[in-house]
Amino acid sequence: MPTAAKTENHRYYADLLWCCAPLLALSCWYYGARPAALMLAGQATAFLADCLLAPLHGAGQRGSEPSSACFAALIVLLMPASVPYYVVVAAVLAAVLAKEAFGGAGHYPFHPAAVGVAVAGLSWPQQVFRYPAPGTVLPVWGSEMPALTAGMNVTLAAGGLPTATTTNLLIGNVEGPLGTGAALVVAACGLFLLLRGHLRLSMFIPYVLVCVGLAWLFPPLNELPRLSLPWQYIYQRLYLEKYILLAGSTLFGGIFLASEPVTQPNRTASRVVYGLLLGLAATAFRYYSEYETGICFALLIAGAFPEWLDRVSRRAESVRLRRKEAKRRARTE
Repeated sequence: MPTAAKTENHRYYADLLWCCAPLLALSCWYYGARPAALMLAGQATAFLADCLLAPLHGAGQRGSEPSSACFAALIVLLMPASVPYYVVVAAVLAAVLAKEAFGGAGHYPFHPAAVGVAVAGLSWPQQVFRYPAPGTVLPVWGSEMPALTAGMNVTLAAGGLPTATTTNLLIGNVEGPLGTGAALVVAACGLFLLLRGHLRLSMFIPYVLVCVGLAWLFPPLNELPRLSLPWQYIYQRLYLEKYILLAGSTLFGGIFLASEPVTQPNRTASRVVYGLLLGLAATAFRYYSEYETGICFALLIAGAFPEWLDRVSRRAESVRLRRKEAKRRARTE
């Protein structure tokens, strides 16, 4: 029986799955075996959904296409360790449906993992946006959970500052999604993806600059006046920037989600504009919503623009080349 050929983005999805492994291992350190069980449930759901839906395109389920497994892993990492299994199953099903509805691998306009998290978050907000304290060993089965608390973005959206230390933010010892808290591990994964050619700085740098720049220029802090000059209240601004970058899913979203090759533009100029738009949308959700994973909603908004941005970029380049050719002919005549 002939082996199915690997898809164009196979290497990206395989590398991203490897990057999910240390984040999952760290979450098991903090919460016990439940995160691993959630991951198994998500992977099993993705495989079965692929088996059922992929034949609709005539190709059948392809073991060489790991994108659904990758989306399932990202969904689990964006959930609290206490999330019920049925929420994970529903989110993964929504992600695979979002992928297959537009033609399967390489054809979807919206990031499937972002779709899954958004659907689950809007359907079960109390289960998706409330988190157990790290160090609490959770039961693998059953619904009896310890007290859950809101994430740090609730404090930021209300104009306050969280109290987590820098060390805890770096190692993930904070309340939040089970895979987004360890900023040091997330950054190391980002460096790996950059060296492997998956993380495009033309998108990532504008995204981070907008997230950081808007927070610096317009800090949403109750203790500061509504209008203040950028060189005033430096200490408060720096303290805020620490949480903007290290808390929540800002860094995780830019590295693990926004780098998806199918949903981002293909041209460099387009990726710059896409990064700016994504940063604006992510900042808006951080300012005006309490969702710890607002980056997923921002991705769904920004996902409407990549094809249009590529089209505009191609036309602009075509006009530039025609003008350059006209000038060259004028000089030779």
